[in-house]
Amino acid sequence: MAKTVSVGMAVYNGEKYLPAQIDSILKQLKDDDELVISYDQSIDGTKALIDAYAENDSRVRVIENDRPGIVGNFNNALKHCRKDIIFISDQDDEWAPGKRDKMVAALESSHADLAIHNAVHVDANGNPISKSLFEMYNIHSGIWRNFTRPRYSGCCMAFTTKAKKLILPMPESVINYDHWVGMVCELFGSVVFVDDVLLHHRLHGGNVTTSRRTIRIVAQQRFNLLRELMKRKRQLQK
Repeated sequence: MAKTVSVGMAVYNGEKYLPAQIDSILKQLKDDDELVISYDQSIDGTKALIDAYAENDSRVRVIENDRPGIVGNFNNALKHCRKDIIFISDQDDEWAPGKRDKMVAALESSHADLAIHNAVHVDANGNPISKSLFEMYNIHSGIWRNFTRPRYSGCCMAFTTKAKKLILPMPESVINYDHWVGMVCELFGSVVFVDDVLLHHRLHGGNVTTSRRTIRIVAQQRFNLLRELMKRKRQLQK
């Protein structure tokens, strides 16, 4: 039986680039797939825009988030995803053609729990401004290297319903939710890396990021991550 797909997207003040991202996703989704959009209260036209998509396309569902913040918003999106394979989506990138089918095929052929694909940075107008991320950052598997110097990107991830049970709920003390997803799947499941560039990751000056943090904050985040991973291990062993 063909696998169905859920795309879990978190949005907040994303009006400017949302149409391009949503359109790039819907072009690839099958009739039985879905786009689940978790909405954090915004001050721009985001809500009207996503409501219009939902009214015009039955594959789109809008779920309001009651725990504001990046982790809470993605938790809300992902927990409402109901299909076989779950993709994580930011609000301001664009999917490259073939992403849906190539990632589903990678998960099926490898029997992995999580697939992570390659990407390239683009500017606000969609023009490429970098080499592929796999080449730039030497991205590959490895528990210790990815714990200390993570290069996971949630927008490049797709995982199975089995992995969803490992991942959720994502602890809000771990700010980098994609670090959590990657580490959980490397420790308690399996990960496959897909070389194809399947995303244009837009850099426009308004991206939500936690980079350029102090050593103290980085150390605290690693401690939080390790503590939560140990807690999750105990939960899974029960």
